[in-house]
Amino acid sequence: MEGVSSLPSMFLNVSIGKFIDEFGFETLKKKISFAKITKLQAERLTDYISRYKR
Repeated sequence: MEGVSSLPSMFLNVSIGKFIDEFGFETLKKKISFAKITKLQAERLTDYISRYKR
């Protein structure tokens, strides 16, 4: 995710959210990893995923 400055909800909904809907949260944890992300991006992803699970 090098060079990406923000993670808008619209992007997360059609990427991470759709992945979770189709394959489940456990598959996301097993198959997807992020490299070269900032602390802010990691926090945003963590927050998004935790709220999506609810």
